[in-house]
Amino acid sequence: MNRRTLIKSLGAVGSIGVVAVSIDTAFATSSPVGGTVEAKSITGRGGDESHTVLAHEGTLNVDDVEYRDAFSDWQNVTVDDALARRFENDYETVYYNLHVHHETANKKQSIPAGESLAYRTDRPVFNSVQVGDSVQFKPTGADVPRIDSLE
Repeated sequence: MNRRTLIKSLGAVGSIGVVAVSIDTAFATSSPVGGTVEAKSITGRGGDESHTVLAHEGTLNVDDVEYRDAFSDWQNVTVDDALARRFENDYETVYYNLHVHHETANKKQSIPAGESLAYRTDRPVFNSVQVGDSVQFKPTGADVPRIDSLE
């Protein structure tokens, strides 16, 4: 094998190695993040408008008058099937959010310990925790931070 062929071969192998490392980095699982749920919120979206249905930060604020009677226990904010169907009838999209104060850094979204971030989640995860609860999770989502499950 002449020198030129050898250099081309090494270049191709090097490029494959770089691609493999890049793919491995892109699909690597993120480190677990620990924190405290400092707030919960539900946002309904219809067309170009976004509307906060409720926000719970130790006190419960139900911004949508239509839903004020649906949340009687301010300490235990959950959404049952019937209420979820009402949301789905009133809004094109419903977002369940957990606002987490980080005790450990979220390297995926570059959030250091001591700071807070709102995460979208699904209704079962939203219902499983309350304000003040400690949580541990692996963050997902690129553009919008998500919690898909708790550990």
